[in-house]
Amino acid sequence: MGSQTRIRKQCIKVWVDKREKEEIEDNAKGCNHSASSFLRNLGMGYTPKSMIDHKAVGDLMQLNGDLGRLGGLLKMLLSNQEDFVGHEDKMVEVSSLLNGLNDLRNEIREKVGAI
Repeated sequence: MGSQTRIRKQCIKVWVDKREKEEIEDNAKGCNHSASSFLRNLGMGYTPKSMIDHKAVGDLMQLNGDLGRLGGLLKMLLSNQEDFVGHEDKMVEVSSLLNGLNDLRNEIREKVGAI
């Protein structure tokens, strides 16, 4: 990769069909590049970083935070044991819900780590 002000005077033609051209342009947009710079980077051995991955990580992290807040509210509810006197079956349901939320948070963290 070089300076954006460098003058490039050489052209390499690549023949593609309409579907291939659209796919290349879509992939380039996903990496915040023009089709030309995207193909040049690939040809020079660079791997462009996808902007879509960053958005996916942000969305997953926001979901993780939402789950944490929901878990906190449920814990606060559970801390008031007077609400559950005579309703122990409800306490078990809420406890299993908390366990499910924790499992989901761990799964989200694994997926974020994989990206």
